[in-house]
Amino acid sequence: MTITAALLAGTLAGCGIAGGVLAEMADPAVITADAPFRGSPAEKFADGAAGIAVPEAEAVGSFSAEDVRSALETSSRLLQAAYLDRQTLLGGKPDAYAALLDPEQRKGFLKDLDHKDPEKDTRGWVNSFAPGTTELVGDVIKVQGRLTPVAAKDADGEPELRVDYEARFVYAVRPAGKQEPIVRVMTYVKAHHLFWRDRPGGKLRNWDGETANAWSAGIRCDSTGAFLQPDFTLQEGGDGPVTDAYDGESAPMKEGECGSVEEI
Repeated sequence: MTITAALLAGTLAGCGIAGGVLAEMADPAVITADAPFRGSPAEKFADGAAGIAVPEAEAVGSFSAEDVRSALETSSRLLQAAYLDRQTLLGGKPDAYAALLDPEQRKGFLKDLDHKDPEKDTRGWVNSFAPGTTELVGDVIKVQGRLTPVAAKDADGEPELRVDYEARFVYAVRPAGKQEPIVRVMTYVKAHHLFWRDRPGGKLRNWDGETANAWSAGIRCDSTGAFLQPDFTLQEGGDGPVTDAYDGESAPMKEGECGSVEEI
């Protein structure tokens, strides 16, 4: 199965990301509709939003426990909207995600959504399979993720609350309109959300920040654009390194490289 680089939310124009695409290879296990995660390490992950571990809120820096609780809730909802929302995953308009963005960032996100210039297209800020190509199998998406609030400062030295997150999302999918083959696709992301106030007592604003690392496994090596294109051939493998998609935080690949995993 191949792994390929993804474009996720960063600045209004997007951001740079390390990593690539992983393709599955070598005798993958048979995946069935009634147990699409059986035999995978993802089988032990929680279902959906329950897999995003949210710590108990405590004061961080100059931000109160209430601020931290609000920030953690917003971060969790942003991840759910970006990676679990059915409309978004099936290539529809990512309304749930856009609604959670700060108005300034939302404007830029919607302006460049599905832009014909890949360098400007913000579709990669969320996970979407190419419209009309892919169906989700069952109602479960397996998730393992965690949120960590951290005190930070902006470029002017003003206080910020940063919520770091690291997560894996594992999907069981099949070609649209067909019963098989069923394959698994994984997305890994390590990034952060930022929270701040323009003035004391003002509204707590949020920003989907730059991505430190992100990749998707089970995607075709020849995928282009921001939509995910699962490898339904079960034969395609990349020319990059073979790696364990569940070991550590990332696949050891260069930008745009196509590596391989034995199984998702």
